[in-house]
Amino acid sequence: MGVFDFLSRDPNAKINRLAKRFLNEHQQQQIRQEALEELITHDSPEAISALIRRLGVNFRDTIKNEQEKRWVSDQLVNRYGQKAIEPLIGFINTDQTISAAIRVLEKLVGQERLVGILLDALGQYAPKDHRTIDARMQLIDAVADLEDARIVPTVTPYAMDHDDDIRIKVMGLLEHRVDPGHAEYAAVSTQLFEVLTDSEASGRITRRAAQALHALQVDLTEKAEIVNEFVPDGFRFDGAHLSPL
Repeated sequence: MGVFDFLSRDPNAKINRLAKRFLNEHQQQQIRQEALEELITHDSPEAISALIRRLGVNFRDTIKNEQEKRWVSDQLVNRYGQKAIEPLIGFINTDQTISAAIRVLEKLVGQERLVGILLDALGQYAPKDHRTIDARMQLIDAVADLEDARIVPTVTPYAMDHDDDIRIKVMGLLEHRVDPGHAEYAAVSTQLFEVLTDSEASGRITRRAAQALHALQVDLTEKAEIVNEFVPDGFRFDGAHLSPL
């Protein structure tokens, strides 16, 4: 223990000092690696959490960045294993750069639990929150390839997200997962109609909504008068259904 660690009242002073070293991209890689290797001699939740923080930082040297992240991921899975699960969940719930942490967690828990963790994390962010766009996108990306009945009802509100790229991704997910026999068909149809008639939406968004409404064969007869005002370029409305020209 260094003299400053001894004098400090913080029991995690050494861990914090090591983390500061390996999270600094201006440090030589050898010094960063030595700090990482010293950190894993500790077996505390605080050490694991500090290690996970490296997964949320991207250095400009992409090759070295990926090498270090791969090393960290291997340590979390092979050295810490189950001890890393709760710190990973905490990180996923609070940080904005979480894709690498999600990939590690995927190796430690089953799919059912993983989906629950990811959807809980997504659900804490409002679709209109401009501060958490990155986290929302990464969480939606993570569940896009997973199969679970909870996914559609949880992601549907994000078709009205603050970010257009998220809206596009969500509408694509809904279009490919829902059909007229799906339990969420009515709710998804209603949400897509709201996107189509969003007066502040760009043409790109309303066209994507029209495409999804067409793909899902949504009957808009009862809303025909409103739909007529919002038919986007490249589509026609026959009084019941939208279809591309």
